[in-house]
Amino acid sequence: MPNDIRQPIKTTEEYAEAVAVTYIPQILALPKRERKSLDSGKIISNELTIEVNSVVPTFLTNELTEMNAAKVISKSKSFNAYAKALTFRLKMNPGSSVNAQKFHDQILRPLSIGFDNKSMIGEGGNNALVVSSDANYVTNASEEIPAVTDNGFNQIQKIKQIAMNIKLAVNSFTSSDNLTVYFYGTELLAFLGAITDGQDNDAAYHIRQAFDEKTVNFVQISTLALPTSLGLGSGMIVVSNDLVTLEHCGLPEILRDGVNGEKGYYYANYLVGSMQVVVEELGAIIKQPITFA
Repeated sequence: MPNDIRQPIKTTEEYAEAVAVTYIPQILALPKRERKSLDSGKIISNELTIEVNSVVPTFLTNELTEMNAAKVISKSKSFNAYAKALTFRLKMNPGSSVNAQKFHDQILRPLSIGFDNKSMIGEGGNNALVVSSDANYVTNASEEIPAVTDNGFNQIQKIKQIAMNIKLAVNSFTSSDNLTVYFYGTELLAFLGAITDGQDNDAAYHIRQAFDEKTVNFVQISTLALPTSLGLGSGMIVVSNDLVTLEHCGLPEILRDGVNGEKGYYYANYLVGSMQVVVEELGAIIKQPITFA
């Protein structure tokens, strides 16, 4: 391999470490993630669910004699495991030098946006964050923010009431104290910054107050991740972090790179895997569509 071609080329690891991250997928706000092997093709996992009136506890005391027994049943969920690859080639003349790093940066950005988009709306039969047919995924009836009256505080009251109701639902379903709350839709995102006459705080502040007993990461889904052209409207999605898993077959990455010395070009292969948002317990994700009068 001619030195005049190889000399300016770094290792795959060096390029990966030096990537300028210009887009971090917002789905990665979910802290619980699991990478699946591509060898499996279609992964079927069994989920154990506890139901009343089956497995009897071994030890009982007088205080526990009225405790219901628990039944364990198995539910099956499938994950379509696959990956997409992209190859980049750059012609190199003898004695030339190339800054391949900028090309890696430029290619990984749209791959990351694409990964985010598919994790929001789904692909290949896999369930996503905003669009899902998971049996444990709860979608509430749509709520309407009323038209403005007087100084508009009626709208603030309504959005806070919606947030309070979702928090109560979380307590009923999972009782999780560690949440991620996603906001989506241009109307709602614009409304979050609304401040009414005589108020020092915007709508987002009042939503945060509704969840003040919880540890919450609030995330606004950008139109890059969820284009308005999809027509999904606006809403909130509340995730119980400890009971939701992002399964994937590889985040956008540089898979390998190298030089073809005979033909005189530098190449890089990129990989992005399929993904699925798995709801492990009923109500661990609650979606609340919101409209505006």
